[in-house]
Amino acid sequence: MGMIAIVLSISWTIAAIKYGDRDWRKYYPSMLFSALGNALYEILCYKFQLWQMEPNGLGFTIIPMLLLILVGMPLSTWVFLSKYPYNSGIYNKGIYVLIFILLFIALEFISVKLGAITYHHGWNLGWSLSFVTVMFMVIRLHYTKPILALIISLPFTLILCMIFEVTLDKMK
Repeated sequence: MGMIAIVLSISWTIAAIKYGDRDWRKYYPSMLFSALGNALYEILCYKFQLWQMEPNGLGFTIIPMLLLILVGMPLSTWVFLSKYPYNSGIYNKGIYVLIFILLFIALEFISVKLGAITYHHGWNLGWSLSFVTVMFMVIRLHYTKPILALIISLPFTLILCMIFEVTLDKMK
């Protein structure tokens, strides 16, 4: 995801500057939550990745990985939470979340087609769609109820580990 990771990092930076609430500190815990979730996947599943970012022109896989962890996830979370329609009805909230889900899936689809992301061990774009859907709901929940979001994240993680047979011996 090399060069693509750079383009996406620049794009999320511009989006955060343009659309992010200036009071970014109130979103900071959720920004860290999303970054930490991604970092934990990269560390724990280093030897058994379901999806993998490829160097794609940068020489080292660690560069796109770090750009996603340190730039992409926190800034996209900031933008997502900054413009979330908190005072709207369920329909508007659903449409808003759907827009972010489709955006993430479109970016991933492009990344896969360009060889910047590869799938392994049965993972595919359909699984990513399910994952991103849950991810955005949990990020939104984390903003107002962080402990509940952490509690809900655990069973989803365990279910994915069981489905894809990500066992302790396969982890780093």
